[in-house]
Amino acid sequence: MSGLPERPDLDQLRRQARELLRAAADGDPRAVDRLRAVSPHVALSAAQLALAREYGFQSWTALKTEVARRRSPAEPAERWSFGGAAALQTPAGVLVPEILIAGAEQAVLYGSLTLSGNGQLTAPAARRRVAAPGALLARLVPRRNSAATRQYIAEHEVASARMRGLLGSTTIVDDRGAQYALRVGGGSGKRGAPDSSVHLVVDPVPGREAEWIELRGQDGTTARLLPSPRAAARIGQPGPVRVAAARRAVMPGAVPRAGGPQFYRDIGVALSAVDGVSIRLDTLISLPGSWLLYLCARPQWWNYGPAGRLAEDPFSVRGEDDRGGSYVGSYARNTLVLTPEESARESGGGRVELALEFLPRLDPLARAIKLAFQGADEEITVDLEIGTT
Repeated sequence: MSGLPERPDLDQLRRQARELLRAAADGDPRAVDRLRAVSPHVALSAAQLALAREYGFQSWTALKTEVARRRSPAEPAERWSFGGAAALQTPAGVLVPEILIAGAEQAVLYGSLTLSGNGQLTAPAARRRVAAPGALLARLVPRRNSAATRQYIAEHEVASARMRGLLGSTTIVDDRGAQYALRVGGGSGKRGAPDSSVHLVVDPVPGREAEWIELRGQDGTTARLLPSPRAAARIGQPGPVRVAAARRAVMPGAVPRAGGPQFYRDIGVALSAVDGVSIRLDTLISLPGSWLLYLCARPQWWNYGPAGRLAEDPFSVRGEDDRGGSYVGSYARNTLVLTPEESARESGGGRVELALEFLPRLDPLARAIKLAFQGADEEITVDLEIGTT
């Protein structure tokens, strides 16, 4: 067998292992010999091991680790963050800045926007529509959910008006007097809900030497972000799964815990590949009822089933603090904002950026927390010294 390609595809290798297993199960002599060279059993694990040995690796795990290494950057991109800002009143609603995460190419402010009081914005007046080519024919075809479509368009226009109001009424400066521009990078929210998450690109990128970053509203209100302290991290080695955890389980007592100040820490460490996935931990922040972990995964975070449909997260993520508290993490939202170069390529460079939400709220007295990322076959832990919240 030829050597491993420069940028191997783990999914393709998995298909090769399944095809080898099917051939051996059907009695193909060559396939049977390949499996018997490593195991007396006709099983998927034997097919994976045979494939790994043929590529020159001692185990399937070693092969997956090499695949992740070749598809990942040589070094994790350096990142830094600013947090701790209070809510800011704007004409578009109340902006709650959660965290500003910056890197060499781009900086993004993550937060939420909530309509305040009865400040519902009025949808723009309907424009007079001019018939386009083919419109007459389209009128002859019954349209399904036309009322729902019009409602969706109206809500989209209201949301766009809210974002224009936010950007037009908010300025951002730092302690050295530098001014920054804001533009919409993304966001999400339920239809008709008064609040939504927002991703605002900050341009240019604030340097990590900045002592503070301040958002200013037209009415003189301000919200100041401060540099995030760095959490000391100790990374364990990948190993086999010890105790299988239930997917998306909720531990007893996993309910929001009130009280305590907002808390934010930079992490900035890359974990060894687990089940072929490399993970970089960026930032941890606590919120009134939960806490978030921002991370980047390569080549992907989600598993896909038949017909390309989303199946489940590949990892069960748990946390345990030094006071005996336990936490369960689950997917919260996608946080990837493409750079202009990536937008032109319509590609995120083979990475996924997301936030995991953990319940309950981080114990304000906790000084350390152990995170465990458990895949189908492997798991890895990282110990974080976070100090006091």
